[in-house]
Amino acid sequence: MEQVQGYMPIPLIGLVDPEPVPFSLHLKTSDETWVLYRPSESLLNESHIGRLEAEGVGSLFIRDEDRSAYFRHVEDCLGEVMLEREMPLDHRAKVLFGVATTVAEELFNSRPDGEAVLRARRVMSSTSSLFLRDGQGFHAVRRLLSDGDGLAHHSLKVSFLTMALARVVVGSDAETMTIAGMAGLLHDVGKIGHADLEHDPEHTTRGAEYLSGLNLPKPVIEAAQSHHECHDGTGFPKRLQGQEIPSMARIVGLVNLFDKVYSNQEPRVGVFDALRILAQAYRGSFDERMAQGLVKLFR
Repeated sequence: MEQVQGYMPIPLIGLVDPEPVPFSLHLKTSDETWVLYRPSESLLNESHIGRLEAEGVGSLFIRDEDRSAYFRHVEDCLGEVMLEREMPLDHRAKVLFGVATTVAEELFNSRPDGEAVLRARRVMSSTSSLFLRDGQGFHAVRRLLSDGDGLAHHSLKVSFLTMALARVVVGSDAETMTIAGMAGLLHDVGKIGHADLEHDPEHTTRGAEYLSGLNLPKPVIEAAQSHHECHDGTGFPKRLQGQEIPSMARIVGLVNLFDKVYSNQEPRVGVFDALRILAQAYRGSFDERMAQGLVKLFR
């Protein structure tokens, strides 16, 4: 995430808590000057926030080293933060991306349980709220995506792109987008504990079976099972083709393939070069209508 002189702006929403806030809070007094407002472990109540708002203060600042503590602190009220129109879109996107990254990294440390899945769903619900309410919401989040290794990083990128593509080709209601986000985030859950395997086609079946045990929605399970199926019937594990492949699995499969092309090219290529390579090298592997929707996301 972009650094601003070692400080990050945060909204006032979510700071009031019966427990001490585990990070220091700062006020920005000029372009390159921040002063301490409250030290770490201070209690904040509604009167503190009311005085700040009365003085025209719409946000406070935290130091970069306190970001993780802040993201964990604000996770439970992330949905409210996304609705805070007084906070610039880019700032809200950074809060969302930070919380989502924290949740994803913890989720993929080991096979997720019901609580981890519930945390992820709350993040996806907040993301759908931002994407639906602000026309530039997806683009604000996309600008924060970067290259990186690891299952959590890849899964989070696939999740955000799946949500945006599902809005274009399936529907724009909040529940559909939330399910799409979960499908993208959990599509490779079967790889957890098997990261040492260079070739692991069984991860699709393992993932689907595991998600079934957590009572995830059917499209999420189908995406884990079938995101490597190809439109021309050459994929796995069942060699499905065309409309035999569930809709959400086709979306996740296309986004997963795009991220593979975009992230692995040497030397690095831009988005539209990656889309061109995808169209040429993997023709027949994906639904053309969905591919056209993917192109629209980057215009």
